[in-house]
Amino acid sequence: MKRLLAAIVFGGIGLFSAAQTNGLERIIVEKYYVSSKQDSEAPNLTGKLTKGSVTYRVFVDLLPGHRFSMAYGSSTHPLFFKTNTYFYNHIENGSTVASTVLKRKLSKNTLMLDSWLSVGTAAEGSLGILKSDDDTLENTPRPNQFLINANKEAGEPLTVKDGLKASEYIPNHTFFGIDTAVQVFNQKSDGNLFYTKNGAWACMGLGAVGPDSLSNNRVLIAQVTTDGLFEFELNILTVGPDRKTQRFVARNPEGKEIELESLIYTSSKKRKNKNK
Repeated sequence: MKRLLAAIVFGGIGLFSAAQTNGLERIIVEKYYVSSKQDSEAPNLTGKLTKGSVTYRVFVDLLPGHRFSMAYGSSTHPLFFKTNTYFYNHIENGSTVASTVLKRKLSKNTLMLDSWLSVGTAAEGSLGILKSDDDTLENTPRPNQFLINANKEAGEPLTVKDGLKASEYIPNHTFFGIDTAVQVFNQKSDGNLFYTKNGAWACMGLGAVGPDSLSNNRVLIAQVTTDGLFEFELNILTVGPDRKTQRFVARNPEGKEIELESLIYTSSKKRKNKNK
């Protein structure tokens, strides 16, 4: 497994070309939701969710025709998500990967805030999209007091736009060497660090594209909820329309690697537990 990952990341399976346009434009971090007191009032069903917790979504913003292949960590380029408190995980229906979050249960209390990894999906049968790219059609119903907060910090409330797009195109994920690390996003976990220097989550083959791949080609790769600081460093492998690969790293590029500033992120400060 280690040799396969190294062959893909460092050799690009023999497809890397020096003369290419950079296929990865930037990383977009969306503040998807800020939790309210009402969201935290049924911990026996939802798990511990502190008032004022922020749900962050992480997207790779690609040029049209380019595809997300994997997010990876190596010995020279570790990858991590971390917080100074803990990652929120839904105790009933949460998952480590978005594609196995059951869509029929999304309207159940705070499941839509679960922390997970992704290669494009936000739930079973649905791609994740920025709320600014969403319409108000087929929005996930909110039949009770949960997820109705309208904090301006998170843009449109989930009662109006849920950042989900039903799709027949659902990219498949593969884990390399992170089966233990990813357990920090498991249902019963209270962890605060996802870290790998020899692993990845990937969409094998030609990779994943966004739902509007000819214009805003944005692929959701993670969702994290925390009431503390949120930080990450990422390294991304992309595949171009000519099937050539590119490696984008957070720092200290070597050889043909491309350094990209937005692969490093720190939320501005620890949030105070207050809501609109």
